[in-house]
Amino acid sequence: MSRPCRRLRSPAGLLATLLLALSASPAATAAQAGDLVSATPYHASWVPSRAAQAYRLVYRTADPHGNLAQATGLLYLPAGPAPAGGWPVVSWAHGTQGIADHCAPSVSGPYQPERDGRFLDQFLADGYAVAAADYQGLGSPGAHVYLHVRTAARNTLDLVTASHQLLPAGQLSPRWVSVGHSQGAAAALVAGHLAARQQDTGLDYRGSFTTGTPTAVELTVLAMTPGNRAANPGALNAYHAYLLDGLLQMAPRIDAVLSPAGRARVAQARQLCLGPLATALDGASTGEMFTAPLAQVAGIGALLHDYLGVPRQGFGQPLMLGHGQHDRDVPYLTTLLYATGLAVRGEPVAFRRYPVDHRGTLDAATADGLAFVRARLGAGHFDGPAETIRLEPLLQDVP
Repeated sequence: MSRPCRRLRSPAGLLATLLLALSASPAATAAQAGDLVSATPYHASWVPSRAAQAYRLVYRTADPHGNLAQATGLLYLPAGPAPAGGWPVVSWAHGTQGIADHCAPSVSGPYQPERDGRFLDQFLADGYAVAAADYQGLGSPGAHVYLHVRTAARNTLDLVTASHQLLPAGQLSPRWVSVGHSQGAAAALVAGHLAARQQDTGLDYRGSFTTGTPTAVELTVLAMTPGNRAANPGALNAYHAYLLDGLLQMAPRIDAVLSPAGRARVAQARQLCLGPLATALDGASTGEMFTAPLAQVAGIGALLHDYLGVPRQGFGQPLMLGHGQHDRDVPYLTTLLYATGLAVRGEPVAFRRYPVDHRGTLDAATADGLAFVRARLGAGHFDGPAETIRLEPLLQDVP
């Protein structure tokens, strides 16, 4: 799927310029989120075929505790010279990969490299640069706290800032959009919400397009009880194990309701990426992991809201949420109701339904995603009232 990266300018010259710029920075300047630490040319079989250049960036960003940390990400550039004003940027937030360092997309590639490559190629072919964050703790120091949405959102936003430091002035446009799938959909959604409130960054956020967006993961607590012995698909069990690992990092007291089998499953999740873990856990139940309901843990409601909650108002730019009506990983109805709530509050939201499952949504949504991005990064118009009206027939279809 990939080919050797073509060079629009000498990589050695580009990196030499970068190193000079970094070394010239005053020692007294305080480190801050969005700082570029290092950059190297990147080659891998999973690089999208339309990427003429690819770089791996190490940059500073926030960890889940609000401390400054390092993270990694990839920057893909389209072919040809940058247009006047620079290449607009699509900030890509990936779906669930796992929580171990070797599961980072820049280390082992996307979980579905051909599908993700097809999707990103559409933007690269249209003349957009793509900034793809690994998320803090995936392939970088520290542990990855799965689905901690504000951290992943901050990571994607800070990578856009760092990407502008890599290239000469004028090569990247300040205009950018956030795009994400599954775990990354929540990150892209929240990244846009944060960006709309930060007007002093020099960046020009224009909107968010997301697919398979988890908007009510807090309800998972209702299923995390010893009595829930229904056999689950392996992917669902993997998501639960990754989430429990993250919750344990933020609130170790949760260990009190885990069974020995639950602790063993979390330990397994810390080693295996999504594909192998889903295979290993296929047919297992959620209840096996618990000796008492997770809902009995003191303060669990507030913890889950802080950890998983997505904004329900205050978006400054248009959103489009695409979802598969046969999605079993992220229930279709929860995201449809979330979009409806946004529309009722007057938020600029659109919703698209596709007759596919979670895995198939990204391919199904490609045309809508490209059209949305073209409109937001160009001179397109978003008709909020018309999009709100389009939600009504979808609600009427709900049984």
